[in-house]
Amino acid sequence: MHPSGLREAKNAATRKALARAVLRLSTRDGIDHVTIDAVAAEANVSVRTFHNYFAGKEDALLHFVDTLLDSVIERIEARPAGESFWCSVRAALIETATSPDVGEPAEIVALLRLLDTDPGLAARSRDMDLDQTVEARLTQLYARRGQRADAMYPHLVVHTAITTARVALEYFVARGRPDLSTVLESAFDQMSAGLVHPAPLMNPADASHKEP
Repeated sequence: MHPSGLREAKNAATRKALARAVLRLSTRDGIDHVTIDAVAAEANVSVRTFHNYFAGKEDALLHFVDTLLDSVIERIEARPAGESFWCSVRAALIETATSPDVGEPAEIVALLRLLDTDPGLAARSRDMDLDQTVEARLTQLYARRGQRADAMYPHLVVHTAITTARVALEYFVARGRPDLSTVLESAFDQMSAGLVHPAPLMNPADASHKEP
């Protein structure tokens, strides 16, 4: 690998490690109690190194959100061209949520809740125009997958799938069973079948719990 490529890879790895450290500490202690000193110690770097990458802990968490979005979009684009858009988004979200690179389910749930409730994170998100950036990237994705960006369908698919994945993650974190992949698959099976009747979880050992 070219030296510049190695440097970029190292920078990306450090940025990811710092973002993960902020997320771990925020999950454990609450974001208000997380200090940059603690983040630097958790990631085994100096405070100066942290500030070389991020202006603050909110920026680090939003970078983590950005990398999650990148992962999902890349996985959707890698799906077979003839596959339905719903099935592609479903597979991409499940693969991302169960990837070892993403972190613990409890951390992802904590991050999603912070995005909803933390004023500092919401303000920084607005400053960075995160919503507009996400929408622009999704519009490009729709076009590449043969979906009209001005149609309701692709937006309905993406937002329904994200909500489904979030509910499944919260269910798993609250109960710790069955395994995460089974819970996610079951939740998406339920959405595919509709919500008129409940579908059982796929794990027979959990058959007494009918709601996905």
